[in-house]
Amino acid sequence: MDMQNLQRMMMQAQGGQGGRMPRAEIPQNDTGEQIYISSLALLKMLKHARAGIPFEVMGLMVGEIHDDYTITVVDVFSMPQTGTTVSVESVDPVY
Repeated sequence: MDMQNLQRMMMQAQGGQGGRMPRAEIPQNDTGEQIYISSLALLKMLKHARAGIPFEVMGLMVGEIHDDYTITVVDVFSMPQTGTTVSVESVDPVY
């Protein structure tokens, strides 16, 4: 398969833009965030999530923000609340 056939097939798959060549892609900045989670924090999150089934669970993550795109989670705490898609009810009156 030569290059012209490949380009024609790609144009047809895109809806055939009238024979025009597609524009060159504009380079974009990488804005993806990286979150580093300690192993203990991950285990606590998984345990809390499993205990809350079939309800939604809430919690607090503690860590550091290094720059605009990097976060480190050191520890997590579960919140004594249960939630559904309709409402959130506090189990402990303090919260």
